Amino acid sequence: MKQRYDELNRQAWGMPDGKGKLALLEEAIRIADVYLTKDDAYEARMTYSSAALESGFPERLLVSFAWCLARFEQHPEEHSSFTILWHYKWVLHQVWRLPQLSLKQIDGLFDDFKAKCQQYGFSLRPYYQQMLSYKQAQGNMEEAVHYYKLWKKTPRDGLSDCRACEQNQFGEYYFKRNQFKRGMGAMKPILEGKLQCRSVPQNTYSQIILPLLQLGEYEEAVRIARKAFRKIEGPSYLYEYGIFLAFFAVTDMEKAVKLYERTIRLGLACRMPWDRFHYLLAVKLFLGEWNRTKRRRKLAESERVTPEWLDREVRSIAAAFDERNGNAYVTEWIGQQQRVMTKLAAAYRKEA
Repeated sequence: MKQRYDELNRQAWGMPDGKGKLALLEEAIRIADVYLTKDDAYEARMTYSSAALESGFPERLLVSFAWCLARFEQHPEEHSSFTILWHYKWVLHQVWRLPQLSLKQIDGLFDDFKAKCQQYGFSLRPYYQQMLSYKQAQGNMEEAVHYYKLWKKTPRDGLSDCRACEQNQFGEYYFKRNQFKRGMGAMKPILEGKLQCRSVPQNTYSQIILPLLQLGEYEEAVRIARKAFRKIEGPSYLYEYGIFLAFFAVTDMEKAVKLYERTIRLGLACRMPWDRFHYLLAVKLFLGEWNRTKRRRKLAESERVTPEWLDREVRSIAAAFDERNGNAYVTEWIGQQQRVMTKLAAAYRKEA
């Protein structure tokens, strides 16, 4: 069975990200559990966790990681503290995206990660970075500012994200505070090619195109969007697809339609509520522009994806987050985005 286990891992390595790859890795986990060692079962799940994230199924990461974390806590001498904590960062970036998890449960995971960083001699910089994202998603901007300052002043170490990823989030922080010029200033080293990595500048492009529209830099926004549009591919980019869909709904309806038809089934299949919410909100904005011009072409999934269905789905997800967070931030975000897109569309049409 070890031969079959190794063959499954080799096959998965050469496959594109998606359900097929995950199916092979799930079989490898079953073989390891029944026929091989605990170490093999651990490594199989660590591999699966990474693949689940890249394949656009981050919710599956939580199950495989929980098994590995329990194993690590029982036998810390047998496994790398660095690797399990690196995967823990992935988990922290996902758990608040699930409204069915309570704040108490999420806070408990953050506290555990912090304690383990201290126990194994790592900087708290990644902890503060993840807390920033968590508080921003709740709409708790005062605490977000607090963690941003702690993140920036805490020394880097091997557990920190690469400099390109951190710089990208510096810019994102300012964009979320509607400080668009400061955000663009933070993104400058990335746009100049001084900082890059596996996911940057791909993620950067999606972050800057709407702020550029807000700043009235229409030609630059369109230039970057057309360049970036060709660089993102795969199920893990659903959130970015939503941003580009909203952008092209304002600037290039033909491209918006192509992107919608290419990604709508990914969005409908998404089981991560936060990502699903943002993507479907972008679809809602896109259909608003599409229907404004009374186009007659029938779009993919048009019988299911109607303005009425989208409004119910988006508001239902928002209500679940608001109930968990104890505020109305996510619901208010819907109206805010609709107002922004209406304003941008009017300004862009006038400029064009």
